[in-house]
Amino acid sequence: MVKVNDSEVELSRDEILGLIDEAAKRRLGISGIDLLERYRRGQLRNLGQVADLLVLAGLLEDKSAA
Repeated sequence: MVKVNDSEVELSRDEILGLIDEAAKRRLGISGIDLLERYRRGQLRNLGQVADLLVLAGLLEDKSAA
């Protein structure tokens, strides 16, 4: 993570994927890859529980991150 200024940071693709993976495991007991695959298939029931992770996933340049 690179601090750009007091209110902005830059994250690499690996850092974003790591954050998603860590939080998905903690919240749902699944990997970040599984979270993104389930989202794409419409298999997540409570999107509010992981909305922040889905926003992070949207920052990835390649939408096929998983």
